[in-house]
Amino acid sequence: MKIVSTLVFAAALIGTWQMSRGHSPMSQSVHVGIQSDLKKIIAEYVQKNLPESGNLRFDKFWTEAVKKDKIKASFVYSFDDSTRTAGTARVEISGSAILNKVDENSETVTYSLDELQILDNKVRFEEPIQITAGAEKSVEVIEVPHKTETK
Repeated sequence: MKIVSTLVFAAALIGTWQMSRGHSPMSQSVHVGIQSDLKKIIAEYVQKNLPESGNLRFDKFWTEAVKKDKIKASFVYSFDDSTRTAGTARVEISGSAILNKVDENSETVTYSLDELQILDNKVRFEEPIQITAGAEKSVEVIEVPHKTETK
């Protein structure tokens, strides 16, 4: 009986190992191409809608196959944004996109960007802004001058 249970356990172990190491439905070049194209789309969108922004950086970017013909791309990117009232701030945005395969031939694979979801936004100010609440329940924004340190 011990031999039978050992054989069943070994067969289950080998089967699950082969399933986890099985052939990926999408090649690595497909994932790299999708990431590259999405980065270009995001960079063009940020530059067009926020022309005063700069220093765009993709902090994280990965893709994963959800189904045979569906890919989910997740990303975190950040850029410097300048405004007259608040000064320069670093804006960080995270989100995801769902892409579905539309067409495939021997040379290319075409995906459609069906869903884009922005999950989280963060703003980090380079120059601190001091907010003081008065006795009248009003809020006054006071800009603090930038301090320079000398060594």
